[in-house]
Amino acid sequence: MRIAFALYKYFPYGGLARDFVRIADMCLQKGYRVDVYVMEWHGERMAGYHPKVLSCKGLTNHAKVSSFHQQLADQLKKESYDVVVGFNKMPNLDVYYAADPCYVDRFVSKCLLHQLNPRYRFYSQVEKAVFGVKSKTVCLMISDVQTELFKRHYGTPDNRLVRLPPGIDKSRRRVKGDETRRSAFRQALNFGEKELLVLMVGSAFKTKGVDRSIKALASLPITLRKKTHLMVVGEGDVAPYERLAKANGVANHVHLMGGRSDVPDFLLAADLLLHPARKENTGTVILEAMVAGLPMLVTGNCGYAKYVDQSKAGVVISSPFKQQVLNEQLASLLLSDAREALAQRALTLADREDLYSMPEKAVEAIERVAKEKVHAV
Repeated sequence: MRIAFALYKYFPYGGLARDFVRIADMCLQKGYRVDVYVMEWHGERMAGYHPKVLSCKGLTNHAKVSSFHQQLADQLKKESYDVVVGFNKMPNLDVYYAADPCYVDRFVSKCLLHQLNPRYRFYSQVEKAVFGVKSKTVCLMISDVQTELFKRHYGTPDNRLVRLPPGIDKSRRRVKGDETRRSAFRQALNFGEKELLVLMVGSAFKTKGVDRSIKALASLPITLRKKTHLMVVGEGDVAPYERLAKANGVANHVHLMGGRSDVPDFLLAADLLLHPARKENTGTVILEAMVAGLPMLVTGNCGYAKYVDQSKAGVVISSPFKQQVLNEQLASLLLSDAREALAQRALTLADREDLYSMPEKAVEAIERVAKEKVHAV
């Protein structure tokens, strides 16, 4: 089987890219031919992927995306693929992996003038091309909340919405002996066992709420603040956050680590995951923390916050967000004697729930669509 994958940018440290790689790798393991169409490819080019970088021009981002759509359409006409799988919304897809939230829902409460904006018209039409009732695209859904929003705005029939379980790599699960690994990594980072490490993971700093975390760190009682460090793993514009940390007197306690491939080691080394995102379709790092046995403090608008509620392995902050609530909950968790109990609850849920089979279920859906295309001819 020949499969065309399409995504705007391949960036190795992003959650979307990791999901794409796990699905594509499984297709390669089954002996399928994998071609990947992108506007940008960052990082190494993995064997078997056949990446094709399309040069896209335009004065605006949506103009460049439009150019990509047109060039992709031209390429698809020249090739003979059994199935076309997109990881961003675009026309001509057989399957769409729905990592992005509903675009038009963001404008529901705004005045109608936005409908005159060329950017809005473009992205709303692209979304309609995927989810509209006239579309045939099968959508792989990873968020219950977003599934309902797409159904509300587009009337997408249930037979085109395939709900996927999470796809956490089982190798991320905490096992016996990891305490030694934890101590060694903390030592490599020059932190002692009495210091408290609060971890954030994510590359969109504003969306993930790095500013909120810095303010919460600065609000801690002085004795607690002196032994607490915030580690931020991910790519982004660090300058504004360095300035914010300095202005709040915690510059020496905020560590912006950049994109890293050793996130599992950070999860083991940390004492708490902090994820006060402004918006988050899922929040894969929440489940990565759960299988690593790490207590969590997250905002309720994250799709996977429901697992924190289910497991009672941390605290979920409800909307609307209040900085004071985050401040208080961070201090409470860091001072709590129950963090190990929270960690055990996380591991219990990780053993009980299917948090792992997303790639398998996604590939099964892709195979079904390919077979249905053959039968429809």
